[in-house]
Amino acid sequence: MDVERTIEFLLKNQARMDARFDAKFARADQRFAQAEKRSAQAEKRLDQLERVVAQNSRIVTQLARSGVTLRSDVRRTEKNLAEIAESLSEMDGKLNALIEFVDRQTRGNGRQQ
Repeated sequence: MDVERTIEFLLKNQARMDARFDAKFARADQRFAQAEKRSAQAEKRLDQLERVVAQNSRIVTQLARSGVTLRSDVRRTEKNLAEIAESLSEMDGKLNALIEFVDRQTRGNGRQQ
């Protein structure tokens, strides 16, 4: 009968479709496993990158603090140098006055003798 052949055709067709679906699902499972592996690797790299960024952030913060401290130290040093220069200038004036005084005293004493 024609019905038996139709049933046989449908069963064969169904078996071929089942085989195709099984192959496609197997490939999809393989691709999904590969995607999971790549995702895990990407997460690992992201974690490493986050650690590096955090470490660099700490270093930049320390450098900024050191820069502020250094700038403060430089300003104090400049102020101290300015005070020393002023003191030296005053001392220079006093020394010149002393030299003039001693010179006048010496010349004056020399004329009298």
